[in-house]
Amino acid sequence: MLRKLYYTILFLISLAVATNAQVRSKDFSAIDEDSILYNTVLIKIKLSEETKDSNIKQSMQYAKEALATANKIGNERLIGESKLQLGKCYDFLGGNMEALNHLLEALEIFTRLNDRTKVAQTNKLIGYVYYLSDEYLSAYNYFENVYRFGIELRDTLLTIDGLLGKGSVYGNIQKMDSALIIFQEAFLLAQSIGNKANEVQSLFYIGDVNLYSGHPKKAIEIFHQIENDYNLAKVNPRMASGIYNSMTKAYIETKNFDAAKKYNDKAKEALKKIPRLDRLAYYHFLKFQIDTCEQNYRKAIKSYLGYKILNDSLRNSYFKEKIENAETLYELVRAEREVDNLTSENIIKDISLKQRRILNYSSILIITLLVVIVFQITRYASKTRLKNQRLQEQQEELAAINEELLSTNEELHHQREELEILLTNLKNTQQQLIQSEKMASLGVLSAGVAHEINNPLNFIKGGAVGIEEYLKTQCHEHIVELAPFIESINIGIERAVAIIQSLNHYSRQDDSKKTNCHIHSIIDNCLIMLHNKIKNRIIVEKNYSANHPYITGNEGKLHQAVLNILINAIQAIEDTGKIIISTRIVGKHLNLSFQDTGNGISKDNLTKIMDPFFTTKEAGQGVGLGLSIVQSIINDHKGTIEFESEEGTGTTVLITLPLSKGNANNG
Repeated sequence: MLRKLYYTILFLISLAVATNAQVRSKDFSAIDEDSILYNTVLIKIKLSEETKDSNIKQSMQYAKEALATANKIGNERLIGESKLQLGKCYDFLGGNMEALNHLLEALEIFTRLNDRTKVAQTNKLIGYVYYLSDEYLSAYNYFENVYRFGIELRDTLLTIDGLLGKGSVYGNIQKMDSALIIFQEAFLLAQSIGNKANEVQSLFYIGDVNLYSGHPKKAIEIFHQIENDYNLAKVNPRMASGIYNSMTKAYIETKNFDAAKKYNDKAKEALKKIPRLDRLAYYHFLKFQIDTCEQNYRKAIKSYLGYKILNDSLRNSYFKEKIENAETLYELVRAEREVDNLTSENIIKDISLKQRRILNYSSILIITLLVVIVFQITRYASKTRLKNQRLQEQQEELAAINEELLSTNEELHHQREELEILLTNLKNTQQQLIQSEKMASLGVLSAGVAHEINNPLNFIKGGAVGIEEYLKTQCHEHIVELAPFIESINIGIERAVAIIQSLNHYSRQDDSKKTNCHIHSIIDNCLIMLHNKIKNRIIVEKNYSANHPYITGNEGKLHQAVLNILINAIQAIEDTGKIIISTRIVGKHLNLSFQDTGNGISKDNLTKIMDPFFTTKEAGQGVGLGLSIVQSIINDHKGTIEFESEEGTGTTVLITLPLSKGNANNG
């Protein structure tokens, strides 16, 4: 009150001085008027800040008047200051969108004015608006800006604000270890400059990290440290209700309900001094939990209703944008209590009066009772009419609110559908990443196996050559008998070497490396790897171009694409069948054709076969990523892929790829 009186006196003095100057000289009247208006804006902003905790409605009015005056004189800095203060007021009420609009406009102004300190302070407030709206990524970016400004400007308070904001974001996305480290750093910085308010805030957040990490006893120790080491009423009164809320929750989790009730009552007392609707709602919710645990269900229902009313008001955009809602809500609660108290007092007085009249004035009692009855009937009828009128007004208001709620529900339903689509896309992407990891792991495993088998094969091959030379020189009479066995060993070694070479080609890990790839060799390597699935069941007919086609690309990925196509063709042939592979050079492109005599694909499924996770195979034969991966590889190599299929006859895969330079001719 003293500060408010001081600013009012200052305003009157400024007005008197300006008026006196105006009388003295008309030439300076415009300057004096601007000076008065300039000082008026500054005073209004200060009054708004002073009254924000005690009378938010008045604080909002001061801020709006300051903005109107600043716009009138066209002072950009004052406009920025006024919008900053107005943003604070809307943020206090929970009107996040209104707060954000004013704060972003203020940020734009301070950025133009190159006022780095104000830019940092505005970043902090915008960060908290996003934080309270659960938009944690945006909030983190603004808090990071505050932290950087603090470092650049060597402003420790700004640095602490940035750390506290970043830590809060980490806590809400369940990165508790990171949050704890950041809050501890903020506490040490606050200690280094002797800032008790930030010490309290840092310790409070450290306690909350322990509380929400499943360590309520540790949290209680920290909260009591704050209570014992700091005078909350002086050091940081705005934090008091939040700290008592958290202490209540911690004691509920340790099942110490007496202590929980004690600190919940303390939270209520703190909220009477500095009201905060969100914390008042949380007070009712914690009281509901305490009453429920103690099986006091009547009180629990009452507490829950209090929480529900406040919480719905905070979350409903209509109430958030109506400034009067905050005061109306408190006045409604006070009025209900006063009515209850007055009703109780009247009943007691009436009973006492009647008792005295019965004892002392029995003869007058009947007349008095008749008068009272008539009076009560008249009064009741009047009250009934008033109640009916109020009820009608409330019903109309509720109808309007219901219409808005229906509109909000429709919007939420639409947003939920969009989120479900986004979630599905994210799941699909995750499965693709998992499949890619599996393919990468398979490549590493294949390369390792090929390397490990190659060494023993070299020993076997060397031994076979040695045996053959020995027989030629020492046992030439048995050379004819043993020749078929030696030839079988050599054929087996060559077969194993070919398989190892195919595995090496397939398992190459360098996705960025591009070389001249011989497409016929790639197809042959893949057929070698699939030999066990093909033999004695499927005939492979190769119609290769006479010229040797080379493709500039990644050899490992091309192996993967061809292998997937051949696997699909093999799986499509149930018993026996045929696969025809054709290559043809046309101009600067190579045409590849893979034709099988399998089951074929229906027309309905033919348009979906390259969709991720679409498959007609039985469980265990694939997840539906093969052809999607093939399409991606072909696209990466600037090629095209098409499918022709007839159900019951077979499928043809047609691929076109650009040839390497110097390899483009007809064939």
